[in-house]
Amino acid sequence: MKKVLWIVLPALLLFAGIAAAQDQDRMAPMLEKGTKELGFTGYIDFEGPGGGVDFDVDLRYGYFLGRHLEIGGFGNYSRTRDGDVVRYGLGGFAEYHMFGSDWARMIPYFGADLGLNALNWDAGENQNAVAFVPRIGIKWFFRDYVAVDANFYMGLATEDIYINDNDSDNYDFGIKFGLRVYF
Repeated sequence: MKKVLWIVLPALLLFAGIAAAQDQDRMAPMLEKGTKELGFTGYIDFEGPGGGVDFDVDLRYGYFLGRHLEIGGFGNYSRTRDGDVVRYGLGGFAEYHMFGSDWARMIPYFGADLGLNALNWDAGENQNAVAFVPRIGIKWFFRDYVAVDANFYMGLATEDIYINDNDSDNYDFGIKFGLRVYF
């Protein structure tokens, strides 16, 4: 057993080192001026509070004005309580990528969304609001043109458009995960 361990362990370390070195040679995240980004975040809940399927989808398209700065637009659609509550919105966003090294896999960033939102609730509450959503997150590039995004957000709105604990509020916070594609 010891002989097998002494043969397998160095071989695994060697192969891991070679794979990491090859991957690092090819890793150069596309965060340059003129790069475009297509992003998708969302979730699907098959056992929502109303017993049906609930989901939240956020699509965004951005353009890099410089190596670190990106601006763009987004649209979102959310359906909860088996369709009794629907929220949708359109707006713009900006993101600043803090480190942007050519060989880094994880790029921290902060950004903000500003948009118009509407909430239609069968319980009689229909609201329109302006929402400001600051975010801080990390993009992990597993290819130079594809990244997984994780960010913490805090949504603040002028009206009660977010559903929290079966009630509408003018704030929301949480963590979102998504996928970003660069071209």
